Amino acid sequence: MLEFLVNIDTGLMRFLNLTLANPVFDFIMPILTDKWFVRTFFLTAGMIAAITGGKRGLITFFLLILAVILSDQLAAQVIKPAVGRLRPCHTHDWVHLLVNCSSGKSFPSAHAANSFGQAAVWFFRYPGWRWHFVIAASLIALSRVFVGVHYPFDILAGSVVGIFCGVVIFAGTKLAQRLYYRKKSA
Repeated sequence: MLEFLVNIDTGLMRFLNLTLANPVFDFIMPILTDKWFVRTFFLTAGMIAAITGGKRGLITFFLLILAVILSDQLAAQVIKPAVGRLRPCHTHDWVHLLVNCSSGKSFPSAHAANSFGQAAVWFFRYPGWRWHFVIAASLIALSRVFVGVHYPFDILAGSVVGIFCGVVIFAGTKLAQRLYYRKKSA
């Protein structure tokens, strides 16, 4: 069963990374995957919320920071070392590599986990903007396959980790609010 899933993942990788490769993606995807682009995009959005959104925006900003910390630690420090999967750029000579292939492990994608963790916070806190951040997180996650440093299942797993972390943070916030108001009214 595991071999079957690895074969599907490798086939999807080959399709996305090779078959769909083109000059436009070769230009855009390295930009979308760059850590400074990702950080600047989400940090700017968070700071705008903190500055213009009053108490709600400031709380959202801190929840976004928590989402990154939790999702990054879970993906990079817990799951990646436990799984130990090598990046496709280290295992296949056919990979269309557009960025440096780091020595880190592949499964799950921390870029996807961090992006989807933040998208989940935005999803719950600002429903009017939810799809903007889901689309941004999806593009950032997919860029990891197009540049050759992650398999599709890596980004899928990273997305699940990020969403899980965002939901945990949101649920924890709601629980803390209930306990605060219960104590305040008692």
